[in-house]
Amino acid sequence: MNYTYRKLRALIWTGAAIASAAAYFTADTVESGLARDRLEAEFEPGLGNIRSEVLVAANSTLYYIANRIASSGVTVSNATSKLAVELAGTYGLDEVNFADMEGVIRASTHPEQIGYYMGTDPDKTKAAGFLSLLSDMQWYDQPPRTSVQADGVYRKFCGVRLGDGLLQVGINYKRLSAEMRQHFADVCCDWAVAGDGWYILAYAATKKVVSNGDPQSNFTPGADVPAKTLYDLGFTDEMLSYGPERTFTLTTGGRRVYCRASLIPESGHIACMCLPESIMVRGRRVSVGTMTFILLSVIFTVAACALRAVTLRERAEESRSEEDRRRAKDMALAASIQATCLPGTFPPFPHLADMLDIFARMTPAREVGGDFYDFYFVGPNRIAIVIADVSGKGVPAAMFMMRAKATINDGLSSDAKPLNEIVADVNGQLASGNEANMFVTAWIGVVNVETGELEYVNCGHLPPVLRSHTGALRTLDETSGPALAAIEGVPYSSEKFKLSPGDTLYLYTDGVTESRSKTDMFGDARMMSAIEKSGTTAKDVCDSVTEAVDSFSSGTPQADDITMLALVFNGAKKTFAATTDGLRAATEHLRGFCGDPDAAIVIDEIASNIVRYSGAASFDVEYLFANGRFKLVFSDSGRAFNPLEAPEPDVNAPEEERSIGGLGIFLVKRMSESLDYRREGGRNILTVVLAPKCSSL
Repeated sequence: MNYTYRKLRALIWTGAAIASAAAYFTADTVESGLARDRLEAEFEPGLGNIRSEVLVAANSTLYYIANRIASSGVTVSNATSKLAVELAGTYGLDEVNFADMEGVIRASTHPEQIGYYMGTDPDKTKAAGFLSLLSDMQWYDQPPRTSVQADGVYRKFCGVRLGDGLLQVGINYKRLSAEMRQHFADVCCDWAVAGDGWYILAYAATKKVVSNGDPQSNFTPGADVPAKTLYDLGFTDEMLSYGPERTFTLTTGGRRVYCRASLIPESGHIACMCLPESIMVRGRRVSVGTMTFILLSVIFTVAACALRAVTLRERAEESRSEEDRRRAKDMALAASIQATCLPGTFPPFPHLADMLDIFARMTPAREVGGDFYDFYFVGPNRIAIVIADVSGKGVPAAMFMMRAKATINDGLSSDAKPLNEIVADVNGQLASGNEANMFVTAWIGVVNVETGELEYVNCGHLPPVLRSHTGALRTLDETSGPALAAIEGVPYSSEKFKLSPGDTLYLYTDGVTESRSKTDMFGDARMMSAIEKSGTTAKDVCDSVTEAVDSFSSGTPQADDITMLALVFNGAKKTFAATTDGLRAATEHLRGFCGDPDAAIVIDEIASNIVRYSGAASFDVEYLFANGRFKLVFSDSGRAFNPLEAPEPDVNAPEEERSIGGLGIFLVKRMSESLDYRREGGRNILTVVLAPKCSSL
């Protein structure tokens, strides 16, 4: 513990030192971010003001020129294209157009436009917008735009009302800038940013500065001195390409400044806004120092608490770690024991798959218990079925489960005593030397696959569910005695029940019914509903219950092993001697499965034909339940004979005129749902599907 404590203490102090540096840089970053936020608030309106100033100045200058032309007495009626060209030369214009009261250009610096109706293109941002001068407006201007004649260069257009039409003039910004040189020089000198900041205006093409509001620049509006470029002031093409949304820094005149640049495409200028870093981060060092002190105080307080908590936790974990390791090892071993002891091959008896269907499953919980199931032959035609639940968890439960499983197997395999006495002996062996006071609830049954007879002993276990071939559900509630190993020397009784073809027996442990959601327990009713809705195979039944449990308890940890076993008895196969005694035995045996008098006639007639006429020494009978019908398959090695080809007797003829024979097969045809004959492998095979009247019993 001392080594771990020292190691953790060193790590914490190292972390505190690193955190101290991080605290300073974090505070510095936060303050820098706040400074940039303040810068954003200044930049957004500032560049907009410069742009507006440039555009307003352009509007005023161009309107002044247009108004001077209109005041000279020129009219549309006396205007000529020659006059338009002369006016353009006089005032430095690129385009002069005179239009009449219909909006048709009558004179122009561009002859190809003469006769053009200005409303041809309804776009108000183009020529059509000037038609408003023909109604109630005296002057009109448009935002700068490109025109066909300008080869992509921005032009500014303005118009005034004349007595008999309108005058439209246009000028590109290169010329307009020359006209406005003095005004542009004054623009940046008239504006300041946050007291100590400034604006710079330069030509976009040449980067030549036309106005600079920096008090250290010694810029004099109107002075005839070589102007600097933006490159001379520390700007680069990369910086100027960032756009108005990005802030960058540069050093100019020995000062670190924050800048933004915005292109004014309409005038061909770049407007730059600059703020000294010093005014944006005033007081930052004080703020950073204060914040660093606060963060360090918090860090060292947390470090001290962490050291104390680590010390206490280390002591507690030392006392638990060994127990946890041992317990985890025990659980892993218990799970391995449990998994290797359970049969997992299905169907377990392939040669009986059509007659007896068995499926089982065990889902272990995190805290492994002692559930188990088993099935095996204990005689030529007898199969043992076992399901059990051992008390306790972990390795002790797993070891006791192995002992109980082996003891039950040994007792049933001897088959020397009645079932109840075998179980009593098993109880005595398990109770003897049971110092841990463990016990196991168990349901132990033996089924005769030829007759469907089931004998069982319930040792304090949950009652199985029986679903008959008609779909009716009930539980086998009889209890034969207490849990095994609980009380030594107690007697047990056995119960007997006869399974009919199509019957299903479902066995389970309490992990099924006691599965929980966040608010409720799964219970018997939900289990019975899942069995009722399931398919006809043993796996169908187990899947249906498992899915219902999983859906019900979704999100809730599994507290106990969930174990189940389903058995579906579909019928059997038996061989009889082809003699009178064999006929009697076959008839009695089959009547036990289907007691309807009509069915007895069917069985007796077919078996009689085999005994009397086939010449075979013996015959086999399979009796199955499938698809809601009782089916009999008769097979013999006698001479080939298809009873379905025999002519039907005339039952309406007088008795003395009827031919001998054929009446029995006639009755079988009438009383059965279907008949099928085939000759295969030297044997006669006749399949009879009985009518529902018999099958429903």
